[in-house]
Amino acid sequence: MWEQWGTVVGALIGFGGLFVGLLVGRRQVTDEAKVEHEQWLRGQRQEAYAQLLDAWDTGWRATRDVVEHPEKHDEAEARGWNWGEDIIPAIIREVSPPWEPFWRAVERVELLGPQSAVGAAEGLRRAAEEAEAAALDFTGMWPNRDRFEAAKVAALAARRKAVTAVGAVLQEAPSPAVRRGRGLPRQGG
Repeated sequence: MWEQWGTVVGALIGFGGLFVGLLVGRRQVTDEAKVEHEQWLRGQRQEAYAQLLDAWDTGWRATRDVVEHPEKHDEAEARGWNWGEDIIPAIIREVSPPWEPFWRAVERVELLGPQSAVGAAEGLRRAAEEAEAAALDFTGMWPNRDRFEAAKVAALAARRKAVTAVGAVLQEAPSPAVRRGRGLPRQGG
């Protein structure tokens, strides 16, 4: 009779070991999948952040160059171009299209996150909108240098903040422990 109990106890211990092994194995696979996904997401974010900053630099450079070198438009006026029909539309074509890739890059960052990077991208977007609006401010004397200088200060500060925010995101190595540490819900087990 003791032999039968020994067999039952041995079977229960074996079953318990099997169950624990399955749980540990499942957990390991889940953790590996999370780390792999986090690595993929980190790569996507790195690419998105680089695109954001490159597109920002392109739009900023074009806008700054138009405002800081208005002599080209003065020459057009001297050749008989009309401000309302010719010069203003030409300035708008020089300033606005270079920002298009930047607007798309902001959307991509909004999709990929995290919230700290989204907030920085939104701040950069607002600064870009103000820089563009300042460059295209045709009320009074163009260019409105005071408005543009204020926009420039805000724009450069927003870019520094964005670089800091996305740098912090990219410096965090993917791991299941870090993921749980950020307060994200655990999946599975």
